[in-house]
Amino acid sequence: MIIMGCIVLIASCGCLGLWLAYRIRRRPLELRECSMALALLDTEIVWGATPLPEAFSIVKERSDRPWQGFFAELQERLVRGESAGSAWKETMTNQKDKFCLKTEDWLVIADVGKGLGRSDRSEQHKQIELVQRQLLLIKEQAEIWAYKQAKMWTYLGFLGGIAGVLILI
Repeated sequence: MIIMGCIVLIASCGCLGLWLAYRIRRRPLELRECSMALALLDTEIVWGATPLPEAFSIVKERSDRPWQGFFAELQERLVRGESAGSAWKETMTNQKDKFCLKTEDWLVIADVGKGLGRSDRSEQHKQIELVQRQLLLIKEQAEIWAYKQAKMWTYLGFLGGIAGVLILI
């Protein structure tokens, strides 16, 4: 019975470490997906001259989860009559929990909403392009950080479980 308890403790701590490592590894992927979604949005706004609700719908269909839900909520808010800036801000607030992004990532992504629907296509293009460059820099740093941190949390989870077993025995 004691052996079974030890195995469960080690496995549960190890799973916690693996879960944290997964979330850390997801961050660079989500940043890349965000950049790709913004590139598509930029194309729809600048070259397609697509209205924002329709542009968000197109981006929603071509994005992966969780960005799909993000742009779906944006589309719904615009259809209800909200301004693009407030819809972007409120959607960010509602959707944050579904992402593995940090607060500083959201601060950069928030910059997109400041220019949406308020200026002409070229200004929106400049704003989205600037955010994409910033996201690229953040993504590169996040990849380096994720490689180190994910490995650490994986080991720490299992080693924490082993330490817990040693303390209890």
